[in-house]
Amino acid sequence: MNFFDCIIVGAGPGGSTAATFAARAGLRVLLIDKDLFPRDKICGDAISGKSMSVIKRLGMTEALQNSTSLPSWGVTFSGPYGDQVSIPFTKELNKPVAPGYICRREFFDALVFEQAQEAGATIWLQTTFTGFLQEKGTITGVTAKYADGAERQAFAPLVIGADGAYSVVAKKLGINQLDEAHYCGGLRVYYKGVTGFHPQNHVELHFVDEAVPGYFWIFPMPNGEANVGVGMLSTEIKKRKVKLKTMLDDLITHPRFRDRFTHAEAIGPVKGWGLPLGSRPRTMAGDGWLLLGDAASLIDPFTGEGIGNAMVSGEQAAIWAKKATDTQRYDAAFLSGYETEVLSILTDELRLSHWMQRLTNWKWLLNTVIAKASRDPRIADTISCMFDDHDQRKQLISPMFYLRLLMA
Repeated sequence: MNFFDCIIVGAGPGGSTAATFAARAGLRVLLIDKDLFPRDKICGDAISGKSMSVIKRLGMTEALQNSTSLPSWGVTFSGPYGDQVSIPFTKELNKPVAPGYICRREFFDALVFEQAQEAGATIWLQTTFTGFLQEKGTITGVTAKYADGAERQAFAPLVIGADGAYSVVAKKLGINQLDEAHYCGGLRVYYKGVTGFHPQNHVELHFVDEAVPGYFWIFPMPNGEANVGVGMLSTEIKKRKVKLKTMLDDLITHPRFRDRFTHAEAIGPVKGWGLPLGSRPRTMAGDGWLLLGDAASLIDPFTGEGIGNAMVSGEQAAIWAKKATDTQRYDAAFLSGYETEVLSILTDELRLSHWMQRLTNWKWLLNTVIAKASRDPRIADTISCMFDDHDQRKQLISPMFYLRLLMA
C-alpha cells in the first residue's frame, strides 16, 4: 500500500522545497506533479534574495551558479514621466554569490526538484491530483490519475497543496479562487537581442504612464535573451477594458524602449497567467491540509514575485509536517500554527508591498521618488539599504519619509 506521512501536490519551487526538508527530517514523503521535468512555467524568472536564503539552506547555491543562470546585482526603476534610477541590491558588489539571479523556470524548478529526489521523496510525475480520500470527514489521502488515465490512491494524514495559482487542492477544499481586487494578470514573452542592460544585470521595472498601476518589465537573461512582460491588477484590466497583448506590443515600441528592441526578435509565443496576490492570503491550514506559495495566495503585490514566498512557506510546511507527525496532531487547531508562523514571517512585507502597489496610483509621487533618487546618491543609497534591512524598508510607509524626500 502507498502509505506516507505527508503528500505534497505540486513539485514547483514551493512543493519541492517542502518535500526536500520533510524528507531530510525523516518523513515518508510523496511528491505529485502533473508534468515531467524540466518543464516551462510562465514567470518573470527572477530569483530574489529571499529565495537565495532558502537556496542556501537547501545546499543548492553552487548548482544554481553552475546552471544556465545570470547573477543580478540590482534593479532599475523608471517612473511615469521618464525619470530612471538604478539601485544595487547591496553595496558589497564583490560577494562570491550574487544577491539575486535570473534563470528560466524550466531550469530552476528542475534544480529544486532534484533536491527532493536526492532527499528520498517518492515521486509521481505525469500524475494529476483528482481529490481527497476521507474517512468520517477526516482526510486520509488523495486520489490521482496518471497520464494514461490509470487511477491510483495514496494514503497520508496530511496533504500539502503546492499546485500554484490555479490550485486544484484549494478548489477541492472549497476555497475561493479569484478575488479581482487581489489578483493580477500578466503576459510574458522571450526576446533575443534586446540592448541597453545595466552591466550588473539589473532587473528593470518600468512604471510607464500607459501601464500604471501595473508595470512593464525587462529582465536580462543568459545567452543574450530577455524576459519581457507586463502585469496589471485584474480590477484595472476590467475597468479600463485593457487588452494586455496590445499594451505589451505598444510598450515594446514605446519611444522610451523601441531603440532597445530595434534588432531584437521574439523567440517564443506570448503567454499569460494569473497571480493571486498576498495582499489577501487564502486560509493556509485546516483539518489534514496545508497550502503554500501561490496556492496560498502569497505572491508579492508590488513586484509580482512568487518564488521566494513559495520557498519560505514550503520550508515552514515541512517543519509543521514534522511537528504533526511527531505529535500525531493533524487537526486545524494544531496546523493553524503553520499559518501563524508563515504570516509572522511575511505579513509585514506583504503589507508594505501592498502599500507600494497602491503608491503606483499616485503617479506624481512615484515619479518624484524615482527622480529624486536618480539625482541624489544619498536617497539612492537609502533605498539600496532597504533591500538588505527590512526595518529600514518600513520607512516606505511613513508619510515623514516622503515629506523629507519632497523637501530634499
